[in-house]
Amino acid sequence: MAVAAALAAIVVVLAAVRLPGVKFGQLLVLGAVALALGAMVLRSPPFATIILIITVSLRAATTGVLPIDAFWIAFAGVVGALVLWMDRNPDRPRGMDAIEWAMALYLTWNVYSMISPHEYIAMDQPEVAGVSSRIATGIPMEVWRVIVIQMFPLVLYRVGRHAFDRAAVVRALLWTILILAAYSAAMSIMQFSGPTELVWPRYMLHDWPGRAAGVFRQPNVNGWLLALGLAIAMLLLSRRSEPTWRRWFAFVVVIACGYGIYLTHTRAAWLSGVLVLIIGALIARGYRKGFIVAICLVVSVVAVNWSTFTSDDRSAGGVGSMSEVQARLNANQTALWAFTRKPFAGWGIGRFQPVNTYHHQQWAPDVPWIDGYRSIAHETELGILAEVGVIGLALYICVLALLIRRLWTAYRTLPDHDLCGKPLAVTGIMAIASLISIGTAVDLRFFEFPMLVVFLLAGILVSWSDRYQRSQTAAGGEIAELVTVRHG
Repeated sequence: MAVAAALAAIVVVLAAVRLPGVKFGQLLVLGAVALALGAMVLRSPPFATIILIITVSLRAATTGVLPIDAFWIAFAGVVGALVLWMDRNPDRPRGMDAIEWAMALYLTWNVYSMISPHEYIAMDQPEVAGVSSRIATGIPMEVWRVIVIQMFPLVLYRVGRHAFDRAAVVRALLWTILILAAYSAAMSIMQFSGPTELVWPRYMLHDWPGRAAGVFRQPNVNGWLLALGLAIAMLLLSRRSEPTWRRWFAFVVVIACGYGIYLTHTRAAWLSGVLVLIIGALIARGYRKGFIVAICLVVSVVAVNWSTFTSDDRSAGGVGSMSEVQARLNANQTALWAFTRKPFAGWGIGRFQPVNTYHHQQWAPDVPWIDGYRSIAHETELGILAEVGVIGLALYICVLALLIRRLWTAYRTLPDHDLCGKPLAVTGIMAIASLISIGTAVDLRFFEFPMLVVFLLAGILVSWSDRYQRSQTAAGGEIAELVTVRHG
C-alpha cells in the first residue's frame, strides 16, 4: 500500500503540473483511482502485466490525451509487483537463465553505444506515421527511452517465468490479447466499410490511406497482432472447456482477423498470417484441421483473383507494387554500406537516419536513388547491424536463437492437450515466426508491443516446460524407487 500510495501521489503531481486548470476534486478522484488500481497491480504481477499490455497497445491512441505516458507507470507497477511477489515467494528460483543473460548483454552493448562518442547525433523516426521517407523530419532521439523500452521484454520474460504459474492467469492473458486483436480487426474493417464515425482512434482514417494500420499506426505491426489474434482464437476455439459463447466469439474473431490482415494491404503482414496458418497445419495437434481449411480458402481466393493479386494496385490487394520494395532495397544497401565502414561497434544507436541522409546508397542502377532517402531502417537485423555493429547483431540473434530453442523444447516436452501444453507452445512458435517475418519490413525496436508479448509468452512456456520436466523426473524417480523396493 505504501508503494501504491507513492505511485498515486506521483500521478496526481504529474497531472497537476501538466494540467494547470484541473480542479482539486478531479485530482482527488484521480488519486483515489490510482491508489486502488496501484494496490491491485502490486498484489498481482499477472494483473499488472495485463494492464501494461493494454496500456502499451493504446500508447499511440492516448498520446496527448492523458497528462502523462501511462505505460511508464504501468511498467513501474509491473516491476514493483514482481519484486514484491519474489519477496513473498522466497522458495522460487532467483537466478537468470541463458536467455536473460543474452538479453542483458545485448542491452549492455546498447548502453555502451549510447554513451560512446559518434560522428552523428541520434535522430528519431518521423512523428507522423505514414509520412513519406523523402520528407522525414530529423528530430533528436532520446536514446535512453529506446534502451529502456528494450528492457520491457526482459522484465516481461521474467514475469512470465515466475508469476504465470496457473492456467487461469494464462487463459486471462490469452483472452486479453484476443480482445485487443478483435478490437483492432473491427476498427480495420470499419475503416473501409464503415460506419467510420465509430472508428477510434481517428488517425486510422487518414494516416495510411488504403491500409489498415490499426491502433499502432503501422500496418505491419497491426498485421502481426491480427495474425497472433487468429492463432489464439484458433487455440481457444478448440478448447471444449470454454463456454459455448466464448467459442463462438473466437470463431468470429478468426474471420475478422483474417479479413483484417488482408485489409492491411501489406505483404509482410500477409506473410505473417500465412506463416501462422502453415505452422498450425503442421504442428497444431488436435486442432490443425481449422488451419488446413483456412489455407485452402486462402489459396482458392488467390487463385480466383490471380490477376488482381499479381497487379501493382495495392488497394485492391495486388503485390506487384515496387515503390516500397525499392525504398527498402536502398535502405538495406545503406545498412550494408554502413557495416563495411564500421563493422564492430556500428555508427551508434539511433544513427541510421543520419547515415541514410549523408551516405544514402543505391541498390542497383534501375532502382531510383531517391527511394528510401532519409528513412529509418526497414529491416530489424540490418538496422541493428548498422547502428551497433556485428557485436550487437550477434547478441540479438543469440537471444532469438535461444528463444526458438526453448520454445521448440517446450513443444516437444509439454503434454498434448493441456492449455499450457503443446497448444500454447504452438502459439508461441507462431508469435515468434510472425515476429521475425514482420521484422523484415519494419524496425521492431521502435514498436515495443510485439517484442513484449513474444517474450512474455516465451517466459511462460519456459516456466511450464521446466516444471513439467521436473515433475516427470520426480515421478520417474519415485517409480524407480518402488521397483527397487519390490525387487529388493
